[in-house]
Amino acid sequence: MAEFNSYLLGKAKRSVGNITLCYTRRKNIAKAKVFSRKDNPTPEILDQRARMKTLVSLSQKMIPVIRKGFAGIGHGTTSNAFVARNMGAVIVDEKHAGTVDFDLLKVAAGMLYPPKVAVAYNAESQKYVFEQEMQEVEDGFALQDDKVYGVLYETELERTRLVTLRDRGESGSTTYALPEDWNNENVKAYCFATSKNGRQASDSRALTIGES
Repeated sequence: MAEFNSYLLGKAKRSVGNITLCYTRRKNIAKAKVFSRKDNPTPEILDQRARMKTLVSLSQKMIPVIRKGFAGIGHGTTSNAFVARNMGAVIVDEKHAGTVDFDLLKVAAGMLYPPKVAVAYNAESQKYVFEQEMQEVEDGFALQDDKVYGVLYETELERTRLVTLRDRGESGSTTYALPEDWNNENVKAYCFATSKNGRQASDSRALTIGES
C-alpha cells in the first residue's frame, strides 16, 4: 500500500492492472490486489509439516520440562528450540503422519555435561528409583552445584513429570511414585542438568528403565 498525490487523477477510484486506487482521509491510496494461489506442496514439504505438527503438539505436553531444558538456546522460545532440535527424532510414514522416536528425543540441550543417572522401577512398591553418581568439576562444564533432573513421560496419556534429583556434586538415590493412571510399560525416562541459576543446560540422556 502506498500514498501518492496526483493533480491529474484527483480523487482516484479505479483499478489498473493489479493496482486498486482509492481516496480516503484526504489521501490517494494505491493497493496491490491479492490473488489466491493454489498450494501444491511437495512430499518433502508434507513430511516437514508432519514433523513440525508432531513436535509442536509434544512440546505443549512437555512445557514444564523444556522451559528448563532449553533455557538460553537461540533467540526464540524454548518451545521453538525444542522443535528445531528434535526434527530428526520424528519418523514420517508414507501417509505423511509423524511418530516420535523417544530414544532419539532430546528434552534438554546445552553446553553442560550430562549427569550420570540410572533409573529402575519397582513393581511391588510402584516407585521409580533414580540412582545418581557424583561428578567432579570439569572446566565450568560441570559444577558441583548444578541442578540435576529426571523426566518421566507416559506416551499413551501424553503426560510428563519433572523430578528434582540431587545436585551434581552429590551421589545417592531419589524415589518417585508411579503417577495415578500411568502404565509403567508406556513410560520413557530422561535426565539432564542445569546450572544453579538455570541459565544453562546439558543435553538430555534417554534412560533405560531397569527393574528394582
